[in-house]
Amino acid sequence: MEMKLENNLLNVSKPYEFQPGDIVKNINPTCTHYKSKGVLVYVHSNGDLTYKVLNSGPTYEPGDQLTKSSDQMIKTLGPVVPRPAFESKINECVVAKVNLNNDTILAKNRDRAYKASIEVVHEIINNVEVLYIHDTLTDWSEGINEFGVGIVNSSLMVDFDEKEGDLAKDKGKKGITPSFDGLKIRTALSKTKLSETIKSVVYFAGQDKSDVGVKGMTIVANPKYAYVIEMTSKHLPVIKQLKDGETTVRTNHGVEYPETGYTGGTKRDSSVSRMNIATDKLNTVNSDFEVLDALSKQYTSDPFMNPYRRDNKYKMWTTSQCMMNLNKKTLSFRADKSKAEFKGYINKLPKGYTAKLTFMMLKSI
Repeated sequence: MEMKLENNLLNVSKPYEFQPGDIVKNINPTCTHYKSKGVLVYVHSNGDLTYKVLNSGPTYEPGDQLTKSSDQMIKTLGPVVPRPAFESKINECVVAKVNLNNDTILAKNRDRAYKASIEVVHEIINNVEVLYIHDTLTDWSEGINEFGVGIVNSSLMVDFDEKEGDLAKDKGKKGITPSFDGLKIRTALSKTKLSETIKSVVYFAGQDKSDVGVKGMTIVANPKYAYVIEMTSKHLPVIKQLKDGETTVRTNHGVEYPETGYTGGTKRDSSVSRMNIATDKLNTVNSDFEVLDALSKQYTSDPFMNPYRRDNKYKMWTTSQCMMNLNKKTLSFRADKSKAEFKGYINKLPKGYTAKLTFMMLKSI
């Protein structure tokens, strides 16, 4: 199953401002010019938008200029900003879904350009037991809940993410909270059904009402079903059901939207290399105990091209790994001993409560 949630987005605040040059699309199914797509040429003072149509339809053709209210429109692709050939402050990840021995496994290598400070928190949120990894510098989170629903994410929003390391270092001094996504993922984990978790990932705004949904590549799954959600602030969410028994890996380049994430140069090569290697190696494992080991070995001479990055000239490395067995309801975590500081397991469960989830701390690499 694959769907773009266009109609429902009419009622969701948009996380951007419209600007001339944007590619926009009419998403109002009751409008005569529904699905018309074009280049925005003028933003009127009353909020209306005038755009030059690029595609054809029953009531419009290329070259037509249409004016519509902004609540009928969505931006699908903003102006492309050229990137330098080399950027040192980048943050990348490998996320995966694997089916092994009738179990559904989610796994992640988390890469950062700073030394991460990580804790694992076990608590009740909205009457649901959750177990999640928490970056104390950026507030990032991902994990599993008592219903076997798990979430992992890999970024496509490189414009913001390349600043995250600097923001994290300044947090204590300036009170900066670099990311609103931690709250979004913790909220999504507090849902009792997979469908509600997916809706939360797509629609929940959290503390910043202008920043709707979790951006990037998000894999959401339970023991029976798994989905990957691909979206950015400029692209509609694509929700795709993953095949049972098929290994799925995502890194930092767009699949449904190939113009997103890393689109060229060394970083694009690295993103593709990490995805291909991880997919190949995960297809050879026989148990969940082998998953993180398969994602931690070095398969190429260039450490930057491996799923697990050791020291390299780009000053970006893997700081930790996590794995969730959604059937057994376990979360395993391993920190890189030189690139991360593990702050501990924080048990916030009520006294006398019998936990349904299990945390497993693995030996650091």
